[in-house]
Amino acid sequence: MDGILPEWVTEPGTTEEIGDLLKLARDRNWSVIPFGSGARQGIGNRPSRFDIALSMRRFDRIPEYEPQDLVVKVESGCRLLDLQKKLAQDNLFLPIDPPYNSGTLGGIVASNVSGPLRLAHGTMRDLLLGVGVVQPSGAKTRFGARVVKNVTGYDMCKLYAGSFGTLGVLTDFYFKLKPLPPCQATVVGVMKELHDVKAALIKLQESPLSPLAVEFIIPEARIVLDYLAPFVKTHEGYSLVVLFGEVENAVKWQVEELKRIWGLLGIAGVQLTDPAEQKAVWDVLREDKPFLQGSTGATVKLKINSLPGWLTELVRQLELLKSKVHGRLLIKSHAANGVTRVYMDLSDSDQERQEVTSSIQQVRRFVQPFRGSVIVEMAPVALKKMIDVWGCDSRERSLMQQIRKKYDPSGILSPGRFVV
Repeated sequence: MDGILPEWVTEPGTTEEIGDLLKLARDRNWSVIPFGSGARQGIGNRPSRFDIALSMRRFDRIPEYEPQDLVVKVESGCRLLDLQKKLAQDNLFLPIDPPYNSGTLGGIVASNVSGPLRLAHGTMRDLLLGVGVVQPSGAKTRFGARVVKNVTGYDMCKLYAGSFGTLGVLTDFYFKLKPLPPCQATVVGVMKELHDVKAALIKLQESPLSPLAVEFIIPEARIVLDYLAPFVKTHEGYSLVVLFGEVENAVKWQVEELKRIWGLLGIAGVQLTDPAEQKAVWDVLREDKPFLQGSTGATVKLKINSLPGWLTELVRQLELLKSKVHGRLLIKSHAANGVTRVYMDLSDSDQERQEVTSSIQQVRRFVQPFRGSVIVEMAPVALKKMIDVWGCDSRERSLMQQIRKKYDPSGILSPGRFVV
């Protein structure tokens, strides 16, 4: 992790073995970092210690699956891609589409990462029914159950989603499933100016339409989409990509209605119905990799949470960063959720790192009035040493410190990586 190698790597096969390992680590004051596929281990601060890498590779089974109940139990080392293939046989899916869908369920829950479908289906916190955990003390604990209505008091499952391996080792989960939409269609609209984007989003928000996803990309990021999905034949500009998924008649009506309301603004919508073409488009929009390829140096990736109504103002702020970096600056956003991702090339220059650090702090000040946040999800170690990658305020930090001390008083799990 961030150039640090562990002293040992262990691959337990049972929860008892995990418990024994954590007891030993606590007694010997060894630090332990749980590992899935490693796809998201770059998120967070550089660990302060890294003695043991605890691989969950052997926890890759699907112990329970009840299609008629729309519930599945999955071990944390199972890959999302493998789970979706099994569920698709019954026309079901786990409605989550994060970057690196070949990653493990444990890593996805631990980071609470999500993709374009969060608009319609929420995040992992909304899909978790139950979670199995081995506590830092070695004790096995289970929260929630396999039924939807199981919570009395605090919903502890939500505490572990997004905990980045700091509160316990996640071993298995119960998830609620949904049927695959029988028909899908994608509409791509291109706008010349940011104020046209804002008008188009307002029209969509005020309409009775129910899209599954609404994605925004700037012209420079659109070049990536055009290269990997050249069948989207529209002119260069800011783009909104909208996904609908229901029964065929409902999808057809929503597509035509979107074209009509955007047509009133002078925006032409290009419709995609071919499943292969749609998959290619959404594979690009979901993933990080297409926007990281071709970098001329190190890459910095930001995740910005703000209000959806402030998207165009945020983009104007971000485009000011172009003069601070020597290479590309690409922006894409879950336009109806307020989650924006920024990818920028960074040279090996102390001056440029300092300018980028200052710019990140400036964006944080911009989103602060409406409780927004800027997380540095990817960066070279030299930049991580210059900035707090999480950017949490003192109140959030204090609350997290209290929780961390309660669950892991010895601080052996993923020390230094998360906010506390």
